[in-house]
Amino acid sequence: MTVIIGMDPHKRSATIEVIDQRAHVLATGTYGTDKTGYAQML
Repeated sequence: MTVIIGMDPHKRSATIEVIDQRAHVLATGTYGTDKTGYAQML
């Protein structure tokens, strides 16, 4: 399966979405840019 991961970074947060080849959203999340947000994103 091919997926595309898109990221919209900002100063205090990053929003990430994963979509498949048919543009269906598979996962999404908004994370802080601190150590806690980074750990949550992983």
